[in-house]
Amino acid sequence: MKYKFEKYNYLDERDNINKSTSIILIENEENYGEHFSTEIKNLTLDYLNEIVASLEQVISGELEHYDFGYEVYSIECKRETSFVIDTYNDWKCISEITTQEIYDFIRDWRNYIIEDASTLINNKVPNNDLDLVSDHYIFFDGVKLHNVVKQYDNWLSSTDYSLWSNSYVEIEKKKIYIIKENVKVLSTFRYFDKAELDLLAKKYNFKIKEENDIYYAYTDDHSSRQFEISENDELAVIYCMEGGNMPESIFIYGVFKK
Repeated sequence: MKYKFEKYNYLDERDNINKSTSIILIENEENYGEHFSTEIKNLTLDYLNEIVASLEQVISGELEHYDFGYEVYSIECKRETSFVIDTYNDWKCISEITTQEIYDFIRDWRNYIIEDASTLINNKVPNNDLDLVSDHYIFFDGVKLHNVVKQYDNWLSSTDYSLWSNSYVEIEKKKIYIIKENVKVLSTFRYFDKAELDLLAKKYNFKIKEENDIYYAYTDDHSSRQFEISENDELAVIYCMEGGNMPESIFIYGVFKK
């Protein structure tokens, strides 16, 4: 399945204003149905997030099947193969696509929409050799996907460790599992000395406090819990977990591209 996404500029004659919209171009689209790209284009971002998460479960075997659609077509997905069903023609199957292909397509379209919105906002903040991703990114809390602008501060969907430990951040096809990938507490207790923590504070613009001869990172709004940094080759995420006897909420201070 070959496809690309483009911006289409046009003059809206109804109000005589130049406008633009994102379009989907699919090679040999007729093989998937005359209205296939239009159907996908009409899916909301929240629905696209649900589809991406569900297809990941189908491909991994966690979910036996999943179907989605808009009006004309229903796309019925099993682990290996997905079927495009024309609901206006006696529910006839008009095409078969590998589920991996349909997953890649929907994920790429979802990411394109997010990146396009990010370009419009255009407010990235340079920070030494890193860029703060201060616009849109995806946060998966182990149960639900969330579209985030700048910072995220909310309850976890579940306090079950086996679920929230799979949390990840994704932007521009880059993903980091923030609970599992190279996690270090931003303090002098184990991973950093005071000089190193000072440098990180300047780089990431957080504050440092001292308690019992140990220095910790904090912000004005979040000073009671320890901040941690998770890193891989592409992203760094600074966050803290909050709660009583167990983590119940998460505050994502910032996502940084390397």
